[in-house]
Amino acid sequence: MKPQRLLIAGAAAALLLTCFLTCYFLLGGREGRLKLPAGHHAPMISLGASHGLVLAPDGSMWSWGGQDSGWPVLGLGKTNLAASLVRIGSQTDWAYVSAGEDHNLVLKLDGTVWAWGANYRGQLGDGNRGTKLTNSLPNFQDRPVHTVAGSDWVKVEAGFVASYGLKRNGSLWAWGLNNFCQLGIGSWIDSPKPVQVGTATNWVKIRAGLVSVAGIQSDGSLWIWGGSPKLGNTAPRSPENLLVPTRITADTNWIDVSVGLNIWLAVKSDGTLWAWGRNAYILTGAAQDACEIPTQIGHDTDWQSVCCSKGSLGHLLRKRDGTFWRIVNPSENNPRPVKNRVALPPDIVTWGAGGGAVAAITQDGEVWTCGAILGQHGPKYRFLQFVEELCWRLGWKVHWQFDRPRIVREQPWQLRNIDSRD
Repeated sequence: MKPQRLLIAGAAAALLLTCFLTCYFLLGGREGRLKLPAGHHAPMISLGASHGLVLAPDGSMWSWGGQDSGWPVLGLGKTNLAASLVRIGSQTDWAYVSAGEDHNLVLKLDGTVWAWGANYRGQLGDGNRGTKLTNSLPNFQDRPVHTVAGSDWVKVEAGFVASYGLKRNGSLWAWGLNNFCQLGIGSWIDSPKPVQVGTATNWVKIRAGLVSVAGIQSDGSLWIWGGSPKLGNTAPRSPENLLVPTRITADTNWIDVSVGLNIWLAVKSDGTLWAWGRNAYILTGAAQDACEIPTQIGHDTDWQSVCCSKGSLGHLLRKRDGTFWRIVNPSENNPRPVKNRVALPPDIVTWGAGGGAVAAITQDGEVWTCGAILGQHGPKYRFLQFVEELCWRLGWKVHWQFDRPRIVREQPWQLRNIDSRD
């Protein structure tokens, strides 16, 4: 056998062994625990496109899922797949988590911002963007690192390829990709470091979609920027994009908002649910050309909160009675509104959606999920991914565009957690 073939065969065998051991450890070799470590902190959960982050009551941080886009979003070094929750490091001073498309933002109790994942457009906020490494890949971090200056941050939001942060004084800051004006700084210029968005100091909530962003101020006013609700607004640097935060209505009773691809859902303090943007008329019954105006969905007055799944699941909502519902993003191919109840446990204290999945933490520290199984795909995808990664290891720079159909389970199941220190 020729040396090159021996090299390929040896590399393939080593990679197969690595995959087997990884799957054995993370997918079933160890059962793990069914409850998060107890503590006095409020738990938190956030889902990205293919992974999730959990903040446990003891201040520890955990992740699960995969890295479908190739970036190390799990924060576990070279580990790229985890079906169970795996602890990130040994620290117990984490305070806030936000999972994005290919990067993550988290806060510590001391008010500092930490991040990891891709940084090819400056989304980590450390001042770098597209720095080339020896393997010609853009810059990234595979574990949490302190990236943004200051110790007065209180909230962070990891968007598609952009990032947002709120400071203790109520000011809003943004950094990363800005091709749709999603940074809200009055231009289309990217920024690898935080830039203040306007001069307002009363921001309380920020929600980022793929190309659009929404925010709520302390007076209950609702603002949007980036990709606008106008029909056909799908091009970067479009004159229809909103360069700065723009107030959507004169109402002052907005309490929650979610942002999809040019579609918004929002909840008012009176429990009513509203929508605007692309194909929102399918949900509201309004005229198709009334897409820029928030219109009420139905007549229910018991809605409490809403978030966007950034995937096929659409928007996830909670009612005041504790029940969860999902609304699939409408389209011309799906002309009928679809609203289904999600059968999560009744004692949920925090929840999130992303990548077509739903996840929630119960009062006693159990983590439940349903919908898409994050990081899991069919045999065709796994084979093509394996071959692609093998070629990269051998120095052949190939990248195939192929569908990534997700494996979906509608019935909720419980995630176990594995502490690598055990």
